[in-house]
Amino acid sequence: MDFKRISHEGLVAGLIGAAAIAVWFLIVDTLAGSPFFTPSMLGSALFWGVRDPGTVQVSFQAVAGYTMVHVPAFVIVGLIAAAMACQVERAPSTLFLAIVLFAAFEFGFYIVVAVVAQPLLGALAWWSVAIGNAIAGVGMGYHLWRQHPHLSEKLAKHPLGASIDESADTLRQL
Repeated sequence: MDFKRISHEGLVAGLIGAAAIAVWFLIVDTLAGSPFFTPSMLGSALFWGVRDPGTVQVSFQAVAGYTMVHVPAFVIVGLIAAAMACQVERAPSTLFLAIVLFAAFEFGFYIVVAVVAQPLLGALAWWSVAIGNAIAGVGMGYHLWRQHPHLSEKLAKHPLGASIDESADTLRQL
């Protein structure tokens, strides 16, 4: 694998994902009348142990602190996704592994939020988190898809790594 290519694609994908989530929660928070509430709440829980959403005060320190965790976390996810995209392009059968890893990441994110900010979960609607993660995933996926133009033709020829002839041979052997 080309480390330089993966690093660049992963960094950009991670920044796209982080920005997508940030913009989504800015929109949700602004419509609720409290811009920057969600990152303030999560930053306050993470750094100052705040457990009651009613006591959360929107502050630059909380938003900046949360952002300093949020962005690197997404860059790491972007690097993993970029490495998986390169692997799927080389071996289409690894697409299933990429899908499983994405699902594990989503589940893991909910576990981390539940552990770090359990008392605050009522103030953080699950549907809002799910939509934000979906927007981030689509943005990151679109970027990686565009970076790997031969991926679609390889997957068309070998969906999940098996050609029609290989599948027929496998069935005959059974």
